[in-house]
Amino acid sequence: MAPEYAIQGIVTSKVEIYNFGVVMLEIVSGKKNAGYNFNHESEYLLDMVSKTDRTLMDLVDKNLSGIYDAKQAITILTLAVMCTNISPTLRPRMADIVSILVGEKTFEQINPPTVEDHP
Repeated sequence: MAPEYAIQGIVTSKVEIYNFGVVMLEIVSGKKNAGYNFNHESEYLLDMVSKTDRTLMDLVDKNLSGIYDAKQAITILTLAVMCTNISPTLRPRMADIVSILVGEKTFEQINPPTVEDHP
């Protein structure tokens, strides 16, 4: 759940971008956003992303046994991290996300959000 939604209860396009980022993380990692580890302690996917001892590639589902396109995995994981930024203003626009996913733009070509992008 996007932090601003949890606090204010208002749905915006940036909340949906956050949720999309969580779904991308779940798909690539093969894990649910919230779960429990073997010690029955809560474990959150977004916490794993922020651990400094991990790289993005550490998040890729181990069940894939290395059979995946690493460049695509990095692209999706990078987008997911951008989408789940705690600050809504720093999350990309959906149009930019799609442009990167279909190969029309690179990360360097995404313009920072402008005032018009905010609800």
